Amino acid sequence: MSLIEKLSAEFRQRCEAIATEQRNLLQLKAFERLPANTLAAKLKATLLTPDQFPNLPAEQVERLLKSDEWSGAIVCDRPVIIVYNPRHAATRYESNVMHEIAHILLNHKFVGFDSLTGLPKRKQINEDEATYLGGCLQIPQRGLLWATQRKMRLPEIAVYFGASEAMVQFRSNVTNVPVSS
Repeated sequence: MSLIEKLSAEFRQRCEAIATEQRNLLQLKAFERLPANTLAAKLKATLLTPDQFPNLPAEQVERLLKSDEWSGAIVCDRPVIIVYNPRHAATRYESNVMHEIAHILLNHKFVGFDSLTGLPKRKQINEDEATYLGGCLQIPQRGLLWATQRKMRLPEIAVYFGASEAMVQFRSNVTNVPVSS
């Protein structure tokens, strides 16, 4: 089942509204880039790599720093601390952090970590919702429309929004806003 089939039209509209609201609070227009660091700072979220997180056992730090099996996680919700995978490209970092911020904006409950692997535990519906909202935060539908009206192609849209080409294609697919390669 695709993400669109899992999430209601009402939820998807709500995500677009949240993305617009967050930009408005930062005095940005729907078509302006919103860096993940800017939104994290507005939410007073601290962003850390595993080796920056205090009191994390050395073996867990080493495992996380060598692994591509994780992207990011909220490790504390008061104050908000997000740990992210520093091995990922800048575009993936943007997506990873926006995904974690989406959990915060959607008031998802903190799930914790698997004691054996040290990796974050997941609740699939929360992950699906955060994936969708994270994409909206990175590239709102109105921003995608703005870019296509200016005849921007997929690679240009990716650069403009600091996103991967895969994220642009994902947003194009879920919003039915066609982009040219």
